[in-house]
Amino acid sequence: MLAITSYMETYQRLFVGRSDDYAIQLSNGRYRRVGKPLTKSEVFDHLIGRHTCGTYVMDQDGRCRFAVIDADMEDGLARLWQIQDQLATQGIISYVEQSRRGGHLWVFFAAPVPASQARAWLLSFCPSDMEFYPKQDEGKGYGSLIRLPLGVHRKSKQRYPFVERGAAGLVTLSAPEEQRVAWLASIQRMDVPQVKRPAAATARHTHTASFSPSRSGRTSGPSPIRDWNASQDYYQLISRHVTLNEKGVGKCPFGDHHTGGEDTQDSFKVYEPGVPGGYCWYCYTWQRGGSLFDFLKYYYHLSNQELWERIQAENI
Repeated sequence: MLAITSYMETYQRLFVGRSDDYAIQLSNGRYRRVGKPLTKSEVFDHLIGRHTCGTYVMDQDGRCRFAVIDADMEDGLARLWQIQDQLATQGIISYVEQSRRGGHLWVFFAAPVPASQARAWLLSFCPSDMEFYPKQDEGKGYGSLIRLPLGVHRKSKQRYPFVERGAAGLVTLSAPEEQRVAWLASIQRMDVPQVKRPAAATARHTHTASFSPSRSGRTSGPSPIRDWNASQDYYQLISRHVTLNEKGVGKCPFGDHHTGGEDTQDSFKVYEPGVPGGYCWYCYTWQRGGSLFDFLKYYYHLSNQELWERIQAENI
């Protein structure tokens, strides 16, 4: 009995967002809001498969215990491993859960934080074709809903565990049941830093999901180029050369790596840097991105020194 109580408390602390309301998953996979508190009894019924609950990511005060990247696609798990690796380079520990059509990547917080703080920290890791939860800042209604883990998906009738990569394939972390209590207790929760969004980006693009797929944009030591990058309106400068939609997506201007010398699939994306002056664009066909300085260097076919001299001469 003590083990079950400990298990339930750990589970709720990790996965339950809003406690004063929840939703029930229907047989078609959709959800119906219940309109009453999520009790331990309801969570227990979820875990034994009697029904399936969804939790609202933000609590009633607009705070979050976790953030999730939802890769709802055939190659979702493979792409989430890439994001997990990128997070790890910055000391961010994450956990991957299988789903019906891909996977979910979870980052757990040491203490609940405002949704805006979680988004400012992690949104830049989410590709434009994936979902990031919380989808909105605090003060904007109930917000996002996500299925509680380790229950039965009502449409597929399947349970989807947390997994990691092993030498022989996927390794299940959240089973067998007798090991689940210890595994949940081992999950590491992160301290969420205060990350200030660049003012220009905040004013126009707080709605834009962003991603730095291959590198973190992390730099160290003094750098005049990085300082210049951080002082610029990266979206405005890049949009002089690339027609971008409301999501910051357009045709890549670097045609030599596209079939026929032209991007026909809108492969290019501008996103909010993870750090001031960091990477702010990416081409999904080229699988390469960089800072504003990198963009201008490639666009004008200049060396670092040539471009820096033109910037100093205000000839760019």
